[in-house]
Amino acid sequence: MVSKSYLGKNVKVIAEYMQHIDNKLVVFNPVTMEGYQYMVAGEKHCVNRPGHTPWYKKPDDLKVTTVEQIWQCEGNLLIGDQGKVLKDLCLSMALSKMLNRRFAGFKLSEAELEKTHDFVFKGLLAGDEQWAFRVIEEELVFVHDMYYTRYSYLYQKGRYLALCLPVIMFALCSWLTVASLHVKHHDDPYLSNHSNRSLMSGTIVITVVLAFLEAYQLYLYMASGWFKVALIRSYVAAPFLQTSCFYEMIIHLLLMLKVFRPWKGRLGQYCFLENLGRKSKVVNCLHYGTLCLVDKAMKGSKKSVKVSEDVKKAIIDSLLASNGHLTNGVTSLQKNGVHDDLKWACDATATDGAVARTIVVWHIATTLCEQKLDKQVKEEDAVKTASTLSKYCMHLLAFAPNLLPDHSSISESILDQSIHEASKLLKEAKDKKIKGKNKKIEGRCEILMQISTDDDCVDDETILVARGVHLARQLIDNIQDFTTRWKVLSDFWAEMMLYVSPSDDAREHLEVLAIGGEFITHLWALLMHAGVLKRGPTVPKDVV
Repeated sequence: MVSKSYLGKNVKVIAEYMQHIDNKLVVFNPVTMEGYQYMVAGEKHCVNRPGHTPWYKKPDDLKVTTVEQIWQCEGNLLIGDQGKVLKDLCLSMALSKMLNRRFAGFKLSEAELEKTHDFVFKGLLAGDEQWAFRVIEEELVFVHDMYYTRYSYLYQKGRYLALCLPVIMFALCSWLTVASLHVKHHDDPYLSNHSNRSLMSGTIVITVVLAFLEAYQLYLYMASGWFKVALIRSYVAAPFLQTSCFYEMIIHLLLMLKVFRPWKGRLGQYCFLENLGRKSKVVNCLHYGTLCLVDKAMKGSKKSVKVSEDVKKAIIDSLLASNGHLTNGVTSLQKNGVHDDLKWACDATATDGAVARTIVVWHIATTLCEQKLDKQVKEEDAVKTASTLSKYCMHLLAFAPNLLPDHSSISESILDQSIHEASKLLKEAKDKKIKGKNKKIEGRCEILMQISTDDDCVDDETILVARGVHLARQLIDNIQDFTTRWKVLSDFWAEMMLYVSPSDDAREHLEVLAIGGEFITHLWALLMHAGVLKRGPTVPKDVV
């Protein structure tokens, strides 16, 4: 792991660079990256030395590699599909450096610029809707490596230092192995002893293992984006390399190597109606064994599904429609013509601003609507999108509440309240035939749909499950068309996913990256690069 002082110095340089160099009023084009001088490399050239003119007062002398330079390079290596992959890699590197400012607490000087807004809305999101997610995913790989591997330090100290060290270590280990084998074949009376022979064999095994570990480390670095970016930097800076077939062949081979991905592209799924009553005996034993220091297992188990292309498309479409003005679902209701009937379900945050209440109410309604469907219909794109995002928001509420806008204690309290309310309603089922069904999700939903609700429950924030049932009935009764109903739900959840993504608690996202990361971190980073830092109107403006 890289030292905090080393990272702090580099982040400070990037913050100063973005404030003085990229913050200027210039002609820009988010498609060709003209005017986007986001730094890919060259922090060491942006250090102020005592007694010297500050570097930002002589920008023409800066020896930095920028996104604009790479996009304007006309070498064969950066043309075509392969060139797009390499350009995206360099863009991800630059964005990761910019994102690091959030972790260090620096101000994002470019956040309110029109150029920043257009970079995402007219650049990343234009054309292929999957492009933005590919760039952000690679960006977060760089961030992960900066904080949890040694690649960043070795990359900054020397472009090829990290390549040389494993080679030297591998050669040394190989030499020791051969030397040990050579010694073993001598007629040395001391080696006749069985213990000495065992020791020699153990030494050889350890040396061979170390050699393979160094070889694996070498492979990981060569397959990583760091080494590829180092090669591209040299390629852009040296025109003679742009005509080298050998250099292009090396890049081709490197692109074939499989890269380690901390994030597996999966969304956690949690439905508390399905997990009611599921308790871990081991955890509960720990609860009593540690004198209540470990909480009881009240929430059930976690599942996950792969992020589908439909989920990504729904979120991108919602973001483009919002233009950066994030709301908690009301905009999608207005667009689908059901705002007047369903707006109450988006007002669950009225008392203390807790968005968790809205998530719980809509999650219950989505679950109840889904259980009314045939198995074949559940495979429809809109149904799967709404269900997946609904369960993912509940997964965050149950297992990663610090990534949501509410304080974690408020989120946990609301979830516990909802679990208690649902359990109570199921236990109160008088009909034994119905009561026997409450062990499966289908039976539980049937019981809940039979409880009586009225318009008064709309104003009672203490009965979230009842409000969810009331919302489900409205969706089923008032929106008879199946396609429209599920479009309302999928659009709502896409908008809600964006609404909960902005956060000032950057350290929580960084800690989650250490164990693979969450999809909400990808949205958080994407919104940051668009200048969307808050859940409110963000009107782009030019530099004055």
